[in-house]
Amino acid sequence: MLTKATIKLVKSLSEKSNRFANKLFVAEGSKSVLDLLAANCQLVQIFALEDWVKDNETKVPNSARITVLTPKEITQLSSLKSSREVVALFKIPNHRFEPKFIKGLVLALDTVQDPGNLGTLIRLADWYGIKHILCSSDTVDAYNAKVVQATMGSLGRVNLYYGDLSAFFETLQFPVIAAEMNGTPARNFHFKENMVLLLGNEGSGVHPSLQTHIQQSISIEKLGFAESLNVAMAGAIIIDRYFGQVLK
Repeated sequence: MLTKATIKLVKSLSEKSNRFANKLFVAEGSKSVLDLLAANCQLVQIFALEDWVKDNETKVPNSARITVLTPKEITQLSSLKSSREVVALFKIPNHRFEPKFIKGLVLALDTVQDPGNLGTLIRLADWYGIKHILCSSDTVDAYNAKVVQATMGSLGRVNLYYGDLSAFFETLQFPVIAAEMNGTPARNFHFKENMVLLLGNEGSGVHPSLQTHIQQSISIEKLGFAESLNVAMAGAIIIDRYFGQVLK
């Protein structure tokens, strides 16, 4: 049975403050929910149509709390305009930042605001096996519904830490390499195996307060006439250059 309290809770999780107060986030749509289950995200409850439950019973843990809803009921929970088959609640993971266990390439994001960019960067990290992403406090929340949708399950396989980037850098003591327009071209850059790649805000780049932590800057050579690359595209190119060199 779908109660008013449940509807109120699920709807309230569209707000960041409520997500963190309840330590819960919402995933919607079959692919998003199944991908998060496959990534071993901690499931709290599933609300789904009867046909969805039957079609996916082998992909859902036997212990899962499942509430079967009518199409009209699930519409009351969903913010999607289509594919209203399933809505699920998951626990927000509590990743502890432990520098002694961190190695390789670490991403740091300074005030990245676009949910699509963050979602793509999380997927990129998952694709290349990057386990850790450091996020400034004003970077868009990774458990925003748009970010969750964009990550396609990768959110469950990458550790994200929000806080003061300066404090993270001082504790980690890796060289910090910033992606900036006037840096050394990525094709000519000598990458360190253990390093932080710092990506800045879509409009203003890396905040001046972080400049004292930056050892070197790296850029992507412009050969054509496009004004700019978005932060996710730039990150993808530099990450691939890193692995192309380090894995040789």
